[in-house]
Amino acid sequence: MTELTLGISPCPNDVYIFSGLLLGKIQTEGLEFRVDFQDVETLNSRAQAGAMDVVKISYANFVHCRDSYDLLPNGGALGRGVGPLLLSNGGGWDPDGEVLVPGEYTTANFLLDFYANRPLRKRFLPFDALYAELLKTPGAQGVVIHEKRFTYAVDGLHLLQDLGDFWESGTGYAIPLGAIAARKGLDQGQLAEVVRASLRWAQTHDLEAFALCREYASDLNPEVVRAHIALYVNSFSEDVGPEGQAAVDFFFRKQQEFMGRD
Repeated sequence: MTELTLGISPCPNDVYIFSGLLLGKIQTEGLEFRVDFQDVETLNSRAQAGAMDVVKISYANFVHCRDSYDLLPNGGALGRGVGPLLLSNGGGWDPDGEVLVPGEYTTANFLLDFYANRPLRKRFLPFDALYAELLKTPGAQGVVIHEKRFTYAVDGLHLLQDLGDFWESGTGYAIPLGAIAARKGLDQGQLAEVVRASLRWAQTHDLEAFALCREYASDLNPEVVRAHIALYVNSFSEDVGPEGQAAVDFFFRKQQEFMGRD
């Protein structure tokens, strides 16, 4: 048995995709996984340090760790209508004001740059701390990810721009949010099959997978958890395919273009 470290977030889409593995319901092809749950930016940093064998990363972070990792063709978050939201606690978009961002290496940060197309004054916070800051600070503005897209209006925040919609309408491509990265030298095909088997188990044992998601998202009501899974777990999660790969390739080209401005 070969032991590998696996880093994923506790968000419903990750837990759902990996529920078959987490619950020991699938064959793992002689592999044993030691799972570490972290927020997306911590996982990005772990990947940059080469500290995990298999890890969920932001697509925007791949340029910083591609010498050590390859991307699996499944298990990630890519789609349409799934983008981060630029929100405010009152007031309109102020490009000269401070913008709260859930991590320097997140896709959300890149999509903010793509939207603003100019230098911004940013403060990086973990996504949950960012949301709390937005709620308590009148006039604050920031980029929100994950399940908060389903609750922000009820919480009294205002939509300034759906950054995913801006990306889609401007480029025509789906939004590459996050991917599963595997250390170079590992059997990528074997790992992709494990992820595929885990997701297929979830799809055929939905109630068990959903119950596990609820354990890791205990502060969310079941409707939000279900909406989160329905939005972020899609056909691209099973296989990125030609359409998804075209979106990823375009994203990387656009990212290089923006990095070349620095």
